[in-house]
Amino acid sequence: MMFLYDLLGTPFGWVMKVIYDLVKNYGVAILLFTIFTKILLFPISYKQQKNTIKTQSLSPKLEKLKKKYKDDPQKLQQAQMQLYQDENVNPSASCLPMFLQFFILFGVLDVVYKPLTHILRYSKNVVSSAVTILQDKFPEIAKQGTGLREELGVMSAFRENPSAFDNISGFDTSQVSEFLDKFSLFGVNLGVTPDFKPDVWDRASIILWLIPILSGVIQLVMTIYMQIVQKKRNPSMPSMGCANVMLYFMPIFSIWFAYQVPAGVGFYWICSSLFSLIQTIGLNLYFTPERSAKILEKENEKMKKKYANGKKSFTQRMLEQNNAMQQDSASAKRARYDDDIKDMSKQELSAYNRQILNEARKRMAEKYGESVPDDDDKTNNKTNKK
Repeated sequence: MMFLYDLLGTPFGWVMKVIYDLVKNYGVAILLFTIFTKILLFPISYKQQKNTIKTQSLSPKLEKLKKKYKDDPQKLQQAQMQLYQDENVNPSASCLPMFLQFFILFGVLDVVYKPLTHILRYSKNVVSSAVTILQDKFPEIAKQGTGLREELGVMSAFRENPSAFDNISGFDTSQVSEFLDKFSLFGVNLGVTPDFKPDVWDRASIILWLIPILSGVIQLVMTIYMQIVQKKRNPSMPSMGCANVMLYFMPIFSIWFAYQVPAGVGFYWICSSLFSLIQTIGLNLYFTPERSAKILEKENEKMKKKYANGKKSFTQRMLEQNNAMQQDSASAKRARYDDDIKDMSKQELSAYNRQILNEARKRMAEKYGESVPDDDDKTNNKTNKK
């Protein structure tokens, strides 16, 4: 896990350093950094929106397939994959932005947790010396600054007693003091973790308390807006049941998450959610039904040309792999069957086939909640009738 923080924190740290040097305020730097990440991810978001429209256009065909193969899930899956291939739709494409957002968050956490490393550019030796003083002279603060939060603990200790760090070579106390004054939002220290029940309800504690609440509210607005849009585009869409629970779980998770991390991370979460909402509204306004139809038509023509030379799409490769696995499974079953019956008499073979058929009936009965009598029961019924 620490590898991800270091891997993503290093490049994001350089970006944050450049932005911070321009604006000289950490809160503003986070805001501009969020805009930077959204611009970076916009092509993927645009492609995701196109894929969503494609998938929604397939809803009537998917419903027909579900009715046609309602008793055969395996054939339904094959038919759906074939439809996605024919229409050049990648059903997993919408997952990519979500994973990218998740990985970006690792980088943001690392940048916020390690301002001495990423913004002030102190070496590992200097940071390590500062952490040692933190642990020796400020044990109470050190308990709250374990792991990734050690540098924030150093800054809290420095705010309390700057002279304790005077003897560290390379640790510029005047530079750290200046940075602490700018490591803020509306005068509130962004390195502080919000408290749901603060001891004192002053201006700073109220702002800190509002950061997690705002992150959850914006996530809730996003959820409601997306449901309205989906219902408008597809009025026959059934209620999503358990999926609704997951959708509303995200705002609650946002609030909980923002109360566990420094206010700087929560502020990034707010900015990211707000810009995502604005971007989503803009894309939905852009993708009108008329424009969507034209874009999909051009996209289909483009895909046909792209795969005209025999090149296979991701969905086609998945479909072929699935078919190959099923064929291998069928061949293996046939080989086992041939091996089992090679030394059987006709009477034994007949009994063995009845056994296999009976087991298959039982499996289907268990799957669909039905009751199927055994062969012995059927034989007894026939005898009783006679």
